[in-house]
Amino acid sequence: KFIEENGFDTISILHNSSYDFDGFSVCGSRGWFFDSDEEHNEKVLNREVMRLKASIEAAKNEEKIVFLHYPPVTTGNACAPIVELLQQYGVQKCYYGHLHGAATRFAFEGGYQGIDFRLISADHLAFTPLFICK
Repeated sequence: KFIEENGFDTISILHNSSYDFDGFSVCGSRGWFFDSDEEHNEKVLNREVMRLKASIEAAKNEEKIVFLHYPPVTTGNACAPIVELLQQYGVQKCYYGHLHGAATRFAFEGGYQGIDFRLISADHLAFTPLFICK
């Protein structure tokens, strides 16, 4: 509603949906932390997995590129429900943010379980957009 009321007509929100381009689809969700035993965190993680699944299933192209806010893999851990979902749908590229400054030392970048993960937070990339190509 805010976007519409303020005339921002060049921005679209990815929410339980995907955006399809020539040969690939952009999918994603917020994701969530995965290293807590609190009941609330499990509920949020389950909801985010469902949102990500809806986004991926909305994609019309075989190649699906996923963007998440929270990292699904770090140097010391992985979020099994999200990684398994990405594998199930054949996702090969996943980009994420959330980690900034000193926290980027926990970022995992590279191949994990057949998926290429990249941290794309602005300060990590020296505020230079990453060109993502097929």
